[in-house]
Formats: sequence, structure tokens, C-alpha cells
Amino acid sequence: MMMFKKFVLLVTCFLILFGLYHLTIWHFFTSKIYDRDDGKYIGDLGRVSYQLSSLHPRNIEFNLEKKHFNASNWNEEKIDMVTVGDSFSNADTGGLNPYYQDYIASIYDINVLNLKRISSELNSFELIIALYNSGWLQKYKPKYVLLQSVQRFSLNVHAIDFDWDITLPPDISILADQKTTNTAIPKLSIISTANYNFLKYSFLYNFTQNGYKKIPKLNLSKRFFSPAGFENFLLITHEDIKNLSPQNDTRVQKLNNNLNKLANLLSNLNITLIYMPVVDKYDLYYDFIINNPYPKNFYFDLLRREDKQYIFIDTKEILQQKLYLGEIDIFYADDTHWSYKASESIVNSSTFKELFYE
Repeated sequence: MMMFKKFVLLVTCFLILFGLYHLTIWHFFTSKIYDRDDGKYIGDLGRVSYQLSSLHPRNIEFNLEKKHFNASNWNEEKIDMVTVGDSFSNADTGGLNPYYQDYIASIYDINVLNLKRISSELNSFELIIALYNSGWLQKYKPKYVLLQSVQRFSLNVHAIDFDWDITLPPDISILADQKTTNTAIPKLSIISTANYNFLKYSFLYNFTQNGYKKIPKLNLSKRFFSPAGFENFLLITHEDIKNLSPQNDTRVQKLNNNLNKLANLLSNLNITLIYMPVVDKYDLYYDFIINNPYPKNFYFDLLRREDKQYIFIDTKEILQQKLYLGEIDIFYADDTHWSYKASESIVNSSTFKELFYE
């Protein structure tokens, strides 16, 4: 009987301590990520690494005069530009004016249509080829096609051998309801592994840059972010580092040759191809990283020296100029995505102005 009482007492104490632990960590820390009631979005890097000081909560807001079209609101108005890309084109980041297309539409007073990926069979480059071969571009006659690609994946996706005769898959409508990335923060219960992960990663980041191995945390020599306590730190995805390996002259030349071939194809319709690789967060802030254990990214250096028959938007050069002027929050501290400041700077760049004011 005495042994049973001791057992019950031990179990009761354990359950009380267990509950208190989860209630305490949840209330003061992890609920700031997984139980937000303000409807604000926070970035994937801050959420997964549990670096609460990096969080930059933000609402989706719009204050520009003109907005772009998409599959849900386009009624076959005349289109000046078609944009095709990844999460940067599809505003998977929240915040003020998350679509760079709205800056293009507002600043240059043109109609911009953004086409999301409509099929798992086609990447963004192949979609443009299919639009050409299917007669869609001939029908709607845009003046420009802008292909956007995040830097770290562009060689793997666009420096490959393409089927230049590809067409739109059967039974696929270019204006069908297009799948939208779910950017909502998942809701967790008070008792969850998140409470253990918070303490684990918070402890490890005190001793290593890879507290969470998929998200390095690097020191910066200057203040580049606004969240208090995180002004001089940089969270990046390890994909930025892993995808340094395929960068070489041959791969970049293959990318450039594909872009030139696509540009020449579109020129048959008097359409100008614009290529906008989005600089990786790591590459953009590289010059300001203290004791950096990782190598330099040569993607933009190699691509700049290629002969181009398309319009090249050098996002790294444009945004680095802003960094050297001390601009903060060009990227969100807690995210792999850039902020409205980047979109505004790029669309106001001399390359865009020369294109539309020639």
C-alpha cells in the first residue's frame, strides 16, 4: 500500500511539473509563434528556428494606386506584361504591398498579369514556352514577359535541357483556380514538441551558428533589421549554402543560352523577355557577415559577364546599393523573402525606367 501511494505521488508530481513546464513555455514563448490572435504573418525562418527576437509580425496591406491582375480578377483586359515566377511573384510573405507587380503597374501605369504555376508538369520556364506554342501569347500580345526566379534554385530549374515543343497540358486552363501557397501559421496545442524545441534551439544558438542546422544564424557588422535584439543578426536557409555547389561557368552559360533562346522566340511576337533572379539573402548580406564560415556566391558575377538578348534585372546590385546606404529591412529578419522596400527599389531602378521610358 505504501509503495502504491509513493507511486501515485511520483506520478502526480510528474504530471504537475509536466503541465507547468508546458504552460510556462507556451504562455511566455511559443504561443508568440503558434497561437497568434492578431492575424499577423511571421516568417518561416523565425518560426522554425524559434528565434523569437527575429520575429517581424506584419499584416498584408496595400496602398498603391494600381494592382496587378491574376487568374481570379482578370476579365481579358489588355495586358502589357505577364509575370511568371515562384513565391516572390506570388507574395508568400505578407506585409505592405507584397506583390512587386503592383509597383510595376502603379509606377509605370501598365496592366500586369501574374500567372501562377498551373501544373506540376511545367516549371516557370516551361510555362512560358507552352504559352508560346499554345498560341496564348499570340492571342493576348503582351509587350513583356517577366520571368522571376529565386537565385538558389535558378540553375537547377532553368539551366537544363528543355523540350521547346512543349504545350499546355490537356484539360488545363491558364485561368483555372490556381493553387495558392498556404502561409497561415499552424495552430498547435499547449502541450507540444514546440515547447521542447524552443528551449533546445535557444540554448544551442548560444554556442553554434547552427542551433537549428537548417537555419544558420550569422553575425553582421552593421544594423540591418528592425526587431529589437536582432538588429545585427542574419537568419538564412541552408539551401542558400547547399546550392552554391552547382555554380560554375558551364551551368551559368547554359542558363544564359536558354534565356537567349527564349528571348529570341518571344521576339518573333515583339515581346521582350525580362529575367529577374532574386538575390539570396545570404548573397545579399555576404559583405557584412562577421567570421563567415561559408564560401562566396558567384552566381551574379558569372551571369553579369554573359552576352544577353534579354533584359537582366540585377537585383543584387540594386539592393546592395541600398545596404551600403544603411537601409534596413530590405529582407524581413524572420523570412527568406524580401520586403516592400526591395520591390520598390528594384522597380524604381534605372533598368526598369529605361525599359518603360525609352
